[in-house]
Amino acid sequence: MGHGSPQGAMMMRMLFAMMDSDGDGTVSLQEFQAAHERIFKAMDANKDGRLTVDEYDTRVTAAYEARTRGELAALTQDLPGSLW
Repeated sequence: MGHGSPQGAMMMRMLFAMMDSDGDGTVSLQEFQAAHERIFKAMDANKDGRLTVDEYDTRVTAAYEARTRGELAALTQDLPGSLW
């Protein structure tokens, strides 16, 4: 399973861990939908119920630019699941 770069692989593992709310190693449809709703709300900077390209790009760019576990923890504290 290729994810391109090491950062891409890390992002995939992070997303899976955030969605697996019961920690059973799988993601149910309910977990998937709940996680994506929280991610959407976290990315919706102005809380208008809609994402702009700028809102999306700001959050994704920050995630890819994070270089330490602390930077990622701060960025993901409002997302589902516990990464650390």
